[in-house]
Amino acid sequence: MIFRDALRSLKDDFTRSFFYWLTLLLTTMFIYLFFHIMNSDPVGVGFLEGGTDPIATGITITVVIICMMAILFANDFFIKNKAKEIAVRLVCGATAYQLAFYLLIQTTILLVIALPLGILLARAMIPFLNGLLSNVMQSDLIIGIHPQGNVLTTIILGMVVFWIMMLNLSFSLRTGAALMLNRGSMTRSSGSSLFYNAAIPGALKSVVWLALWLVPVVFFYINPNYIIVMSLISLVGFMKCVDQVFVPWFGRRIKNSEGKPERMAYEGFVRVDLQLMKNNILLFMVCAVLLTTALIVKQTPAIELMLYLLSYIVMNILLSLAIMFKYSTELSVRAVYYQSLHNIGYTEQQLRSVAGREVTLFYLLITAFSMLYLGNIFISQIIAGRLTVSFALILTGLFILPLAVCYVINRIYYDRLIVIERER
Repeated sequence: MIFRDALRSLKDDFTRSFFYWLTLLLTTMFIYLFFHIMNSDPVGVGFLEGGTDPIATGITITVVIICMMAILFANDFFIKNKAKEIAVRLVCGATAYQLAFYLLIQTTILLVIALPLGILLARAMIPFLNGLLSNVMQSDLIIGIHPQGNVLTTIILGMVVFWIMMLNLSFSLRTGAALMLNRGSMTRSSGSSLFYNAAIPGALKSVVWLALWLVPVVFFYINPNYIIVMSLISLVGFMKCVDQVFVPWFGRRIKNSEGKPERMAYEGFVRVDLQLMKNNILLFMVCAVLLTTALIVKQTPAIELMLYLLSYIVMNILLSLAIMFKYSTELSVRAVYYQSLHNIGYTEQQLRSVAGREVTLFYLLITAFSMLYLGNIFISQIIAGRLTVSFALILTGLFILPLAVCYVINRIYYDRLIVIERER
């Protein structure tokens, strides 16, 4: 009975199930390829064999952590959007352990399909990657199947499966029906500021944080070895600018939006989006800067270049999906506000316009923030002769394309949510 209901739930919720499964599939493929490429070149596994390549080590650790985080974001999106369904089962008498088993069946089905298929597809890609190494990069190195790569892949995927199961069990045990029926409480968090700066005038704080955000980018043109360090310093300034500059700026625009109800609504929503999503945006930009710098600045063997390029492509996809999942979870809460907007006089056309402009502006801001770093990295390295314009355009396209696809999906998802909410 529970097994049949779990299968029906996967079918009825096909879109969310598919994107969760796709994240599992892509992550499995990437982890398998990543560790076999690492083990095809001793330079690449410095953190395992006592090598002296801190960049390869740092990228390896970062990539593994991000892969796990991407899956956990997808799992969070998949589970939390089943809140009302699970609440109904609780009200009807289901126990927490029955609910845990119900979720376990669904995630296990997706894992059983995704993990083996991901490994098979990754193995099928190895000849293609070897062809790129041989024909395009003029390298005689060959990516092979290594026992150590299989062991590392198994360990990482095992950790992912374990944490998925534990998080889903925890969700079932700690969440009651009342909380599930009020999903807004599950997607909000609060915290205090890292720095105490209440005594500093607001205008001065804005100038300081803007300077900390923008000035380090100038050092990209001075020495390529400064790029990673300066980017990290700049990203600290960016995080403070979100709270101290961008959010207050949107607040002032909203106050001056009298007679422009659509702008007032979508800019108000975007202001909240930036606050809720700033950690995801930060992770997205950190990863992009780290991998871009490794690709361009560091003189690497062909197989390491292949590793970094593969990481750049897959990380952009996974982190774009992570933003999409987290944002979709927030939008599922946001949709109920549209009924209130309708009640105070917004027409259906205005509601659709507000939703479209909110998602569009949010993704444009992510792209603009990210390209501030990537664009200046590309320009500085083109000037220095380390990068061609064509390769810079390819890297830009590989960065923007996954984000654009996720933008379209979020637009469609948001429209559907609003329609469902209006029909209630």
